[in-house]
Amino acid sequence: MSQMKTSRSRLLTCQVDNQWLALAVEELSEVVTPQRRTEMPLSPKSVNGLINLRGKILTELDIRKILELPPREDETLYRTIILEGLDGEGFGLTVDAVGEVINMQVENYESTPDSLNDCWKSVCHGVLKQDKGILIMLDVAKLIAKSMPEVPER
Repeated sequence: MSQMKTSRSRLLTCQVDNQWLALAVEELSEVVTPQRRTEMPLSPKSVNGLINLRGKILTELDIRKILELPPREDETLYRTIILEGLDGEGFGLTVDAVGEVINMQVENYESTPDSLNDCWKSVCHGVLKQDKGILIMLDVAKLIAKSMPEVPER
């Protein structure tokens, strides 16, 4: 396991499509309730739209759409996790529910198992074994890359 992953000791748990995920607390700034959004014509299907969070315009991405999971039964029940991108640009990431902040137990970390569903395997950097199952350690960079439309090579 790399030093970067072991140094992240506090994790926010969240749920998408009955799967529990974990994000390093250092990667996020806050969790917000549904915001009014402005749809963006011709945007990738993973983009819900733009939200105005206290005067800052952010792109809102949806994990379900990125991973081509079925839509939520009730599209008004979700939370948006506000993350800071590597370039300082913030964005929102919608999840079905937010759990709690936990301390990472390094001894429970394992690299991504081959048996993990391919859609989750494509956006994680490992898992944490828990009493109730596993937490997928979400790799935000992989998730963002997957949200971008593929540009055909010339």
